[in-house]
Amino acid sequence: MGQSLSSEFIPGYSFTVNLDGFSCSFGKVQNISSSIEVETIVDGGNNSAPVILRKPKRNPDFLVLERALHSTLTDIAFAFFDVGTQISSITISVKKDGKTVRMFFVTNGVIVEREFSPLDAMDSAVLVQSMKIAHNGITELPLGPGI
Repeated sequence: MGQSLSSEFIPGYSFTVNLDGFSCSFGKVQNISSSIEVETIVDGGNNSAPVILRKPKRNPDFLVLERALHSTLTDIAFAFFDVGTQISSITISVKKDGKTVRMFFVTNGVIVEREFSPLDAMDSAVLVQSMKIAHNGITELPLGPGI
C-alpha cells in the first residue's frame, strides 16, 4: 500500500535564514510573498470583461523576520543589521527531516524597520525582535523530496 496523502505535506519542518551569508536563527518568517501591480481598463468594445495590464512595480514587498533575543556573540553581530542596511541576498531554506525541500531567494533587500517587544518588568516573556525588509520579489525553488 502507498503512503498516505498526509505524509506528502511538510509537517515538523525547520528552516534556516542566511542574510548575506550570515546564518541567523529566527522563530518566525512572515510575508513570504511577491506581488505585481496591475491596471484595469474597461474597453468600450469588450464589455464582457475588463482588460488587465501589468504595470511597472512601484511598491516593494515586505518580509518580516522574528527572533528571540539571546545574550550571545551572535546577537552582538546581529545588531549590525540596522535600519537602512542593504542586504544583497537572503536565502530561506525549508527542511523536512533534515533535508532541504524548498528554498526561497530574495535579492536587493533593505531593512526598513526593527521592532522589539514591550519591556514589562511584571512579565517573564522572552524579548522578541522583528525586522521588516523591503524587497522587490521572492524566487522559489522547489526541490522535491529533499536534498
